[in-house]
Amino acid sequence: MTTPPPQEIELKLALPPQQAEFFLKRMARRRSVPLQQNLVTCYFDTPDFALSGQGVALRVRRVGRRWLQTLKTEGERSGGLSQRVEYEMPVARGTLDWSRFPPEALAWVPDTLRDKVVPVFETRFTRTAWLLKGKGGAQIEVALDVGEVRAGERSQPICEIELELKAGQPDALFALALEWAGAFDCLPFDISKAERGVRLAHDVEAAPVRSVSLTLGEGMSVEAGFSVTVQACLAQFQANLPGVLASGDIEYVHQARVALRRLRAALRLYRRTCVLPDEWMDGLRALAAALGPARDWDVLYTETLPAIAPHYVETGTWQRGLTVLEAHRAGVRAAMQAALVQARPGAWLLAFQRWLLQEGWRTSATGEGVPEAQRFLQLSPLEKWARRALQKGHRPIVRGARDFGKLAPAQRHALRIAIKRQRYAAEFFQSLFSGRRLARYLAALRDAQDSLGRANDAHVAWNLLTTAQLETGPMGDFTLGWLAASLAQAANGESARHVQAFLKLKPYW
Repeated sequence: MTTPPPQEIELKLALPPQQAEFFLKRMARRRSVPLQQNLVTCYFDTPDFALSGQGVALRVRRVGRRWLQTLKTEGERSGGLSQRVEYEMPVARGTLDWSRFPPEALAWVPDTLRDKVVPVFETRFTRTAWLLKGKGGAQIEVALDVGEVRAGERSQPICEIELELKAGQPDALFALALEWAGAFDCLPFDISKAERGVRLAHDVEAAPVRSVSLTLGEGMSVEAGFSVTVQACLAQFQANLPGVLASGDIEYVHQARVALRRLRAALRLYRRTCVLPDEWMDGLRALAAALGPARDWDVLYTETLPAIAPHYVETGTWQRGLTVLEAHRAGVRAAMQAALVQARPGAWLLAFQRWLLQEGWRTSATGEGVPEAQRFLQLSPLEKWARRALQKGHRPIVRGARDFGKLAPAQRHALRIAIKRQRYAAEFFQSLFSGRRLARYLAALRDAQDSLGRANDAHVAWNLLTTAQLETGPMGDFTLGWLAASLAQAANGESARHVQAFLKLKPYW
């Protein structure tokens, strides 16, 4: 009987540096005596980073007077929780020794690469560790790591909590993590120290994360498709959240908002499969409400106004008005960041991920099993169900296209929302279908959404400027006039053409 490879199951949290002292004080109340170590770790790879490209991390770490070499492989990661194969054993002082690894570990590194590995970056941090008892009798090693990762002259700070499961069930990790996320504004964090070192060595800055294509396999059930889809939406939001809170790059806000909109679309799409607990729906609404105003002002300032500016002859007057708007926009952004912190996004993400791990949609809010009809839907083939869902989403778009010239502004807004939801659904299910008709349909959805979106941007900009009542002078009056003309033009031209294209499309499903 083959012995399974050693598994590392851990949950990682990013801890705001200013909270590290308070976390240590909280841990001092526990009876567990901490172990503090200064750890220096050298990571190895080939000059072209072939190992990290295959998801392999190779390191030698000094722990007190001992040296340990470790090989970790890429594994499953979501919501800060990771499960990876790990091989670790002692070696002589600072020396990588291939002969010490078991054959199953060496299988991850081809012979042709072993002679090419060289030191590429290092980490230096202080680890304070406790061994705790968790839920259900679990044994958990909790480690607070504070230090830096360094590659050449470049460095990046480290301040994180790692919860490693020594015995018991992963749910025990979430129970502890949720306690600390609420108390210390922790965020679940999927990026390992090795990955950060590789990026640093490549001089690659962190960047906003867009949605990725899903892989929904043949024969997958509806509930499996639900889980994969929701995980992807949460992963995109989680990846952009640190940038929303700390970076000035407005694309982080945009992509975080897209992630939440995709999540809401997914929950609506699968609403007969699961009902999300009320407190998490409330959290979702709070997060979306926090991001909305900031994104609206970003679009106004970086997209709408630059398109109008060349048509205004008095550049000085325009700039004075712009300065007033920028000051107000900065205040809106600061309010957004404060509202996000207040909404405890880390705790919300962890609770959601815990619910997914427990397959919480299989039971109702009272803990009772789901009705038989819902159970049947959950276990139905995804592809067949997806065809019905896409057809259902297509019908209101066709009706709106036929009557577009008669639609009131509120009805056109509803049509834009229907198109957006159908686009998300088509993207979710994209791996289940193929062909030119799929590509044409997605292109038509994007064109219609973008066209109606431009009209909506003008409408939102009008509302922002009239509601804020800022002293922008003639610049503001000119902008309002331009927006009014844009709304009239959008109502009679471009949007109608793109929407009516749906009347000629044949569904690809």
